Amino acid sequence: MNDIETICANSYRNFHVRGFDYLCLSRTLELTRKVYFFDGDLAHLPELVIPHNHRYAFVTTVMAGAVRNRTYFSIGDGDGARLSKYMFHSSRYDRFSYRTPLNGGDGFTWEREEFLVEEGRSRVFTRGDYYRSRADQIHTLNIRCEGTVLLLEQFADELPIDVPTQAWRRVGSRVPPSLDGLYDRMTPDHARHRIEQFLNLVGNAYGVPTSW
Repeated sequence: MNDIETICANSYRNFHVRGFDYLCLSRTLELTRKVYFFDGDLAHLPELVIPHNHRYAFVTTVMAGAVRNRTYFSIGDGDGARLSKYMFHSSRYDRFSYRTPLNGGDGFTWEREEFLVEEGRSRVFTRGDYYRSRADQIHTLNIRCEGTVLLLEQFADELPIDVPTQAWRRVGSRVPPSLDGLYDRMTPDHARHRIEQFLNLVGNAYGVPTSW
């Protein structure tokens, strides 16, 4: 477990969207443990962020509240057979490459249009449930109630740091999504508040220091 200064250096408020706190408990090349807190009006959004993939695989455990993990697969214009098969279940999206500002990147860049098909097996996960995600899995979250808390165990990167991931937004504008007002550093006081909240949910199973 890291000290409070290291935790704050790797933790953020308004992470991806306002009202989303990201508390990083520990980080190594092989395993990162982080806790996501969702407050305010996020439970009223149809999706937390636009569908996207990752550079790593991870396991998510619901510590409080409820979340729907919505998953998709993509179909390019050149794949006529699959597009014909899923034409009544697909929607056209703008595909963007994404280079995270957390690694010095410049955000979103439009690439092309694609079709996405939402997979029918998405479900709502509640306290104690967990699910696994591949690095290349396209997904988004639907937060089902205020105060939802998720623990993520993130495994080693499967892509080099200079290779972007992708995100998809319904067609309509190729202007990249804005990142203004996001990725604020977490203060020590707020980090302590989130750590206490996490400890109240799980006890000290993850070796979190009880005093700073």
